[in-house]
Amino acid sequence: MHDKSDTEKELVGIIVGGGPAPGINGIISAATIEAINNGKRVVGIIGGFKSLFEGQQNILPLTINDVSRIHAKGGSILRTSRDTPENAQAKFKTLLATLKSIGIKYLITIGGDGTLHMANWIEREARGSISVVHTPKTIDNDIPLPGGFSTFGYQTARHVGVYIINNIIEDARTT
Repeated sequence: MHDKSDTEKELVGIIVGGGPAPGINGIISAATIEAINNGKRVVGIIGGFKSLFEGQQNILPLTINDVSRIHAKGGSILRTSRDTPENAQAKFKTLLATLKSIGIKYLITIGGDGTLHMANWIEREARGSISVVHTPKTIDNDIPLPGGFSTFGYQTARHVGVYIINNIIEDARTT
């Protein structure tokens, strides 16, 4: 038995949609390390769905060395976008064609409800050629999760918001 060359390994793509939320880089790191340890290659799709809607193959090969220390950094090393195309059907076809031309076999999406809908659409329209896993990330906490768990990003936003409001109330009280 021989090890597969990099070009023979199945390709995992990771993409971030929607706004930033705490924990994105931790997901990118963990998913990349796990995929590589299971014999896959991994690429990050830079700039969220916007680049795919435009037919751009804007990808970043990811290695364990690249991601092993990013979990504590804010934002997203892959950037993100909130773009919704005006001509959805034509843009979705471009997006799917771009994913296929990159060679994506597995796609990990990180985002809120809009990204979740996009992940469902890709899974359905790819008809088995691309498997999709969605990681719910939203400060809105508008994706129902089993057991009443909140989406990552929500608790941090809530705690920071409460802290800021309490400070504003205290400032108003003392002025």
